Amino acid sequence: MSKKKFYSHCYQQTAWLPMHPFTRRLALGDLCQLRQGRFQPLLNIGDAHLVENLLVSREIPLDQSGWELSRGVKQLLCETQTEQGGDSEDYYWTRQVLEFSHTGDFIFHARKPKASLLLNWAQIKDDLTLKLTQLHYGFRQVYVITGVATAQDWGLAVAGHSDARLEMLTALSESNSFSLLSHSSARAERCTGIACYEKNKDQAAYFFKAKKLVMSDAMTDRYLSLIVENKAELGGGEIANWLQADLLDLVKVNELNLTTSIGFFNWVDMSLDDVALLGD
Repeated sequence: MSKKKFYSHCYQQTAWLPMHPFTRRLALGDLCQLRQGRFQPLLNIGDAHLVENLLVSREIPLDQSGWELSRGVKQLLCETQTEQGGDSEDYYWTRQVLEFSHTGDFIFHARKPKASLLLNWAQIKDDLTLKLTQLHYGFRQVYVITGVATAQDWGLAVAGHSDARLEMLTALSESNSFSLLSHSSARAERCTGIACYEKNKDQAAYFFKAKKLVMSDAMTDRYLSLIVENKAELGGGEIANWLQADLLDLVKVNELNLTTSIGFFNWVDMSLDDVALLGD
């Protein structure tokens, strides 16, 4: 569970979900499924010619202040030393020690995040629904990436157990724990109980927004009514099981076709329910 708190907090604070691993490339229009707790890109709807065109925004700078995230972390020590090099220039090294209160506590920083967004989702979604569920594929659970954000300088540390500590050195005269964490020169000198420490190695970190294919409200109401109306044929336990199951399991083969598919499905924004399905 080491990164789950971070995923949830990041999504709530920034409205963007980190890719796992951070450096796995994503593009607008990528089609993904959740497999073994990770979003796995399968294909791109533009490259696969499933839509005529994807209208993409210019890169938009994001508010820097929203990308300094921490929970249960305090800076125990921060000291800067100066050395004079052979070229008579002063060089700085700052040592910081971070303590993490509980398992899963974290500190994260990303500098200069920027994003691109898909601008014509409303135009393409019906055609895409037909092609993904009937004409070309038979998807029932799938996500489409509608926003991609990147950050060039980033760092993340997550505690593996209570009272974990991370001791770092950074070639910077600075006391801000976030800046020291994500700087390109930062390195871990000593780790105690740290589950992961990841940072920029000349590769951008990726974050995303997505739309999820779900059963439409009208069809959900219809199949819930069928379950309730057939309560005489089903025991109370069986009804409870159906209510917790995927209602698509109730759909008969001949009920879902080219004529009915657009009314059968809807697209909704990815939510914390999806974030909760992620693994470490």
